[in-house]
Amino acid sequence: MTIRFMPTISEAMIDSMDVFDAFRTGEELVADRHPRDAVRVLRKVVDAEPGNGAAWELLGRAHFAAAQLVPAEQAFRRLAEIEPTSAWAQTALGLSLDRQSRHQEGAVHHRIAAAMGASPHDATRVELVDRQVG
Repeated sequence: MTIRFMPTISEAMIDSMDVFDAFRTGEELVADRHPRDAVRVLRKVVDAEPGNGAAWELLGRAHFAAAQLVPAEQAFRRLAEIEPTSAWAQTALGLSLDRQSRHQEGAVHHRIAAAMGASPHDATRVELVDRQVG
């Protein structure tokens, strides 16, 4: 049995971190299943480095894991703007829309990801939406 401890991340601790340490801490918090704390830490990173795709991806993943779907969508939209050739960004955006029951909007991004050669799962998601619409 694994016992997980809740992290104690105060605002003062976040303020004292440099951007690199905040990013690494955010990664650890997401990996350790503490996405809400990761969001708090990663805000510092995207505020300091608004053009950093890796930071937006990690922030989107943290929001998604915390079931904060609108902020996840916003983070993945920003990631897709920063990295327009990223199939993964399109897939993540599609998934965040799917989880909000916005399947037709999500299908658009899954189509883009499938056209970019992403996972065959994107094409399957598009087929499911098309089958329901048709």
